[in-house]
Amino acid sequence: MYTDLLKTFSEQNEKFLSPVLKFNQLVAQNIEQLANIQVNAVQNFSNTSVAQVKAAADVKDAKSLVDFNASQVTVLNNISQQMIEDGQKLSQLGQEFKDNLETLTKENLQAAQTPA
Repeated sequence: MYTDLLKTFSEQNEKFLSPVLKFNQLVAQNIEQLANIQVNAVQNFSNTSVAQVKAAADVKDAKSLVDFNASQVTVLNNISQQMIEDGQKLSQLGQEFKDNLETLTKENLQAAQTPA
């Protein structure tokens, strides 16, 4: 008797907590992907900054100053392109999270409406 009661309680608990577990896994996955995007952005920006400081330190005369200033256009274009790509990644991540959340919600609604 107690075995059946514990089994029933366990099954009900699992059924009740399953959507919460799936939601938590979805959120954790989203946070991980977001963190990866941010870490990569910081790494790229840091590398660019260090390279620019080194390039500025190499300026020794008027010609190297002109060359350095001319290279800044390319650097700014690269940074702008990276920001656009990062924005697209964030947008895609948000859309995937929304789609996965909608799918999870639909599954849970169907499960809730299905008679036991």
